[in-house]
Amino acid sequence: MTITAFRNPTTLTWDDYEERASVVDPADGTPQDAFTAFAFELMPDLPAERLNGRFRIPSTLSISITPIALVRLGAPKTAGLLAHEQLHYDVGFVIARQLARELNVIEAGSDDALRDTLDELIELHFHTRARLIQTRYDRETQHGTNAHFQRIWSQSMRTCLGTASASHILGWWL
Repeated sequence: MTITAFRNPTTLTWDDYEERASVVDPADGTPQDAFTAFAFELMPDLPAERLNGRFRIPSTLSISITPIALVRLGAPKTAGLLAHEQLHYDVGFVIARQLARELNVIEAGSDDALRDTLDELIELHFHTRARLIQTRYDRETQHGTNAHFQRIWSQSMRTCLGTASASHILGWWL
């Protein structure tokens, strides 16, 4: 087997969103009609596999991506806004695929060293790189209101999603 990534759901609908009186983008503090991020979970939490004296992540591990989705009460629930928010969620999935590829090949001399490497990779991908991509995406698309850049990002994400080995989007490493 191989370490995999999956998301549930694959495609967001407005039913996936929790309504709030106000929604603020935590990255820049601006009020928004909607906000979408992702949560991740590594399942199951099994001990490392040992092969030839080296420790590896269990090949049965999978990375689950789920939405963190908020919409402002009374906000217009348009297809355009949902498409913008979907891309935020998709970033989590393509990053999870990249992490899974890396976890399939890492190994260490001890269980502690393997866990340290895992923690470093999670920080790199799910925190550092995801934050950089999400911030750039919102800045360039002006939170989805710049149609030109929204099309560019959407096309790039379609390409990224369609290429299982994709390691970047618009020059940004996953």
